[in-house]
Amino acid sequence: MRCGYCGKKMRDTAKFCPYCGKKNIGNGSEFAGKFDSKDGLLVVKAQEIFSDGKPKRSRGNGGMQFRAAAAALAAVLLCAGIYLAARFALPEIRYSNAEKLYAAGDHAAAEKIFSELGSYKSSADYVRRCRYEIALRFMEDGLYPEAADAFTSLDGYADSNLLAAECMVKIADAYAEEGNLTAAASVYAAAGKPELARSAAKRRAKSLAESGDYFSAAEVSEKYGDPEASREYRYTGASEARKNGDLKTAADNFRLLGSYRDSAELADKCAYSYYMSEYGKNGTSEETVRGFYFLEDYRDSRELFTKTAYEYGLKCVDDGNFYTAAAMFMNTGSYESSQSRLYETRYALGDSLAESDPASARSVFALLSTYLDSSKKKKAASERLADGESWYADGYTSTNGYYTDVFTKNDVLLVSCTAGTDTISPPVTLVMTFRDSAGNEVSADCENVRNSGSFSGSFSLSSAAVGDAEIVISRKDSGSVLRTIRIAVKD
Repeated sequence: MRCGYCGKKMRDTAKFCPYCGKKNIGNGSEFAGKFDSKDGLLVVKAQEIFSDGKPKRSRGNGGMQFRAAAAALAAVLLCAGIYLAARFALPEIRYSNAEKLYAAGDHAAAEKIFSELGSYKSSADYVRRCRYEIALRFMEDGLYPEAADAFTSLDGYADSNLLAAECMVKIADAYAEEGNLTAAASVYAAAGKPELARSAAKRRAKSLAESGDYFSAAEVSEKYGDPEASREYRYTGASEARKNGDLKTAADNFRLLGSYRDSAELADKCAYSYYMSEYGKNGTSEETVRGFYFLEDYRDSRELFTKTAYEYGLKCVDDGNFYTAAAMFMNTGSYESSQSRLYETRYALGDSLAESDPASARSVFALLSTYLDSSKKKKAASERLADGESWYADGYTSTNGYYTDVFTKNDVLLVSCTAGTDTISPPVTLVMTFRDSAGNEVSADCENVRNSGSFSGSFSLSSAAVGDAEIVISRKDSGSVLRTIRIAVKD
């Protein structure tokens, strides 16, 4: 039979429980029958307090009030007993059950109970032990991804990190056997096995090169610590691209190789041939102008840059793209009528902004000074401004000395500005904000700017979103926008 107090098994003839020391523990105990056994585990049996929804009453003719009071008191005591059992005995019973489940190898069921018990006794430690055992079972069954995940989640418990790495090596081995060497190298590296990662990467790079994908082979070699092989694969790929007439790809990859072998010379040669071909077929373009500019003194690139920039400026004027046209005429210096074209273009830019962006129009006309009726147009733009701002600012954008409003993500954008005010005013702090097409912003303060003073700022575009962007110049104290310069960011 079982003790009516603690529920432990004992001899049927025992008068005292050897576990809790209680006497009168047989079927006459007030807790007798409240425990049941199922698969060796103890559970509390539900107690019937009410029948048909009404409290049970004693039978007989006398003492009805006493019996009713006694019954009510007994019910209260019984409820209190059950509450105390649930409050104090039940966690102990569940803990004991979980220990038995753990000993029997049912770690998932045990882990669930220990997790629910929270900080009760050693439940937290048992949770880790159960999860460790579950991970071991995954590993023994060859379920290496599941095992690696389970060991990793243990955050260094026992030797779980070491076993996680062993499982990841098994996963990488499987990838390697099926020919997925890129995945194998990645998992080997994550498992802390750099030599195995390099070996798999080397085999993958060789396979890619044999299929003609030299550039991917170069990237794999570079990623897994073989720069010499990476350079050779890239050089071979660039040479093949040149042979096949893909001069742009050849030039770009020879350029990436820097001084490796004769890469610098070949980069210039391929780039020059490419830009000459594009200019001959399609005429001038931003790409052609930029290309000749960065070829610097290679052959007649400098002369071609000036010529194509001027032609591109004229083309942009015809297209109404006055931002870019102004930048191109700044590039060409004194070439032909560049200076007069620059003033004409800025004047046209001011007119194009008069309605949509009067602050910027005012800045453009202010810096045109006495050119035509710029003063009159500056005043008209001022009247459109609601805040009566007296400061104005103008500026241009460039990268490495090349004036442009079209940039790549490899560029550093330089903004050079001049500011002024209609009346004598103390110096101010101006804020230069770059905002990309995704709405991301980065700002720089330009402090102590005086009337007719110049200031500048630079922004790396490596993390900028591709698309239309803008540089906003404003006063820090009032927030008034003085100028907005539109640009474009490309891959």
